[in-house]
Amino acid sequence: MVLALARPQFVEPPIEKIEPQRDLMLAIDLSQSMDTKDFPSSDGKVEARVDAVRKVVADFVAKRPGDRIGLIAFGDAPYPLVPFTMDHKTVLAVIADTLPGIAGPRTSLGDAIGLTIKMFEKTTVPERVLIVLTDGNDTASKMPPAKAADIAKQKSVVIHTVGIGDPAAAGEDKLDTATLQKIATETGGQYFFGGDQTQLAAIYDTLDKITPHDQKNLSWRPRIE
Repeated sequence: MVLALARPQFVEPPIEKIEPQRDLMLAIDLSQSMDTKDFPSSDGKVEARVDAVRKVVADFVAKRPGDRIGLIAFGDAPYPLVPFTMDHKTVLAVIADTLPGIAGPRTSLGDAIGLTIKMFEKTTVPERVLIVLTDGNDTASKMPPAKAADIAKQKSVVIHTVGIGDPAAAGEDKLDTATLQKIATETGGQYFFGGDQTQLAAIYDTLDKITPHDQKNLSWRPRIE
């Protein structure tokens, strides 16, 4: 009875759990213009914009094992392709299958930011980062990009913007660098322009450095009576 009252316990080996401290959303413009073959590759050849984006973004995801990553495609409207997940193999598989025009021919940058804000509302991590890549200007959003950026700032969402394409083009194909710069500055992020695949890869290397891995290690030792 005395031994039972002493409540002896068997202490098991410690269990460790790594908990991500950042949710990272990738929003990729998949309007029809992403099929334009005017993007210089690293070997000097010219390839479609979307082909270069697939390679660089996939490499970026592979370097982020500690972050929950989500994926949005936007064209006429934004569409969530992958919710926030640690299953990066699925994210990579979806990126490999992305096609220009699957979301419509136009660009809805503001609505893509708005959808991201909604998806972040369900997360509890302290850091929320959106990286958005586009090659045109907003022609389809119900919510203006500037308004979406203002809401993102209120929700503590940092937005990094990446522009590719031709800033000197006219109409829907013209890259709206002023808006992309304003969105990034407003939310505490940075704006980048990628003129070729090498520059684009360097941009994502920089993004990898300015959003360092941030994890929380939890440890406990189970006790059995």
